[in-house]
Amino acid sequence: MEHPIYTASRAPGWIQHPEGYKSWPVDNYQKEGARRTNWFVEGVVKQHRTIGTYLNMLIGLGFTITHVEDWGPSEEQVDAHPEWEEELHRPMFLLISARR
Repeated sequence: MEHPIYTASRAPGWIQHPEGYKSWPVDNYQKEGARRTNWFVEGVVKQHRTIGTYLNMLIGLGFTITHVEDWGPSEEQVDAHPEWEEELHRPMFLLISARR
């Protein structure tokens, strides 16, 4: 899934700091619920949840969590796709492996 810090902000997007680096806002992280954004098309509605909500839901349903990864591209992937370099500054995806 998209990482919750990716979906948390009600106005997602990079912020350019005066020193020249970019930062991703993580506002409204604790406020779960719908977020309307433009993602491939205008007006996409995403449901933001915290990492704790996802993990506790799986545990509550009787799953055993076997692995959690805050995925971002590897150095080799960035070499192949230089435009992915900015994705090293925040995780793109949250990967959770669980079994029942």
